[in-house]
Amino acid sequence: MIDRSQFNAEDFLVDNTFQQYCAGTDKLCVGYWERYIAAHPEQANVIAEAKKIHFILSGNKRPLNHQVASLKQNLNSETVLKIAKHYNWLKVAGAILLVVGMGLLYRIYDTGKTPLNVSVARTFQTKSGERKKITLPDGSIVLLNAQSSLSIGKEFNEVNREVVLKGEGYFDVVHNKNKPFKVRTEEFNINVLGTAFNVKAYPDEISSEATLIRGLITMEAVNGNGGTITLKPSQKVTFYKPVTPKEIKKSLKPAATRPEIIINHYTLIKDSTIVETAWTQNRIEIYDQDFDDIREVLEKWFNVEIKFTNPDIEKYRFTATFSHESIEQVMSALQKVENFKYEIKGNVVIISK
Repeated sequence: MIDRSQFNAEDFLVDNTFQQYCAGTDKLCVGYWERYIAAHPEQANVIAEAKKIHFILSGNKRPLNHQVASLKQNLNSETVLKIAKHYNWLKVAGAILLVVGMGLLYRIYDTGKTPLNVSVARTFQTKSGERKKITLPDGSIVLLNAQSSLSIGKEFNEVNREVVLKGEGYFDVVHNKNKPFKVRTEEFNINVLGTAFNVKAYPDEISSEATLIRGLITMEAVNGNGGTITLKPSQKVTFYKPVTPKEIKKSLKPAATRPEIIINHYTLIKDSTIVETAWTQNRIEIYDQDFDDIREVLEKWFNVEIKFTNPDIEKYRFTATFSHESIEQVMSALQKVENFKYEIKGNVVIISK
């Protein structure tokens, strides 16, 4: 039996049954929590605060059961008669909306921008091997990793707190329950109140991930798959992008083995370092990773291109820590673990057996 007597608002929010109660998606959960609230009036304020936060994080959407009840009430016989009477007009209006909608979609995809990008006020960028600390107008701190960009809108901290991230960033967000902080990426959106978390969403990598260090965040995939996910501290969510024909041809594993979403915990090593955020301390932490995964990190860190002449080399696995080493020193150190040769030509590193 779970003792909820000492729960704060965030404790309630990470309870899956409480989320379903707030969303109105499960009758059993709704019934359970209505009885619980009636039996525990001393927790009324904290539960009300949790419901308010859930309402804000879910985009101010009413519970689904309330929406259904309202729809049933409004769909009386008079409404149905009016719909039938104006059916022909609706067909014309629908056709017009379809044409307008198609035109809007064409404009969005043709320019490669989303509506949020249009009102961008400022963009922060980093090059390969560069990391940058950014203080946003609301006081939130963002550490931007190499080859990344962070865009903020003109209304940031006035109407909303929304940013667009491409690449990797570590966020330490100032709490403001009336203005949730939202991070948009190509794969998912993150809703925040006040917390610290890491987001890795490089367009050229097969997966994107979010790691929660403290506080509370909710996530939802841009394509709608997976619903809303609430993360607890130390949890990590990884979204895998659809496999392209080029990747299928290149991959050593069958494409069907790749899951869409994985939820697990961040990697903590013996000196209490979190592998996923070690880059914020100017360290590369490699923990039982194969050479192909390490390649992506090293390429961005040292501004190089790494080429393997044999696919077997990509499967070599390493555990190591680097901070101030050069790419040549890194290659030399990895050679002591696995037998391979390397050659550096300008910014290209060729690795062979």
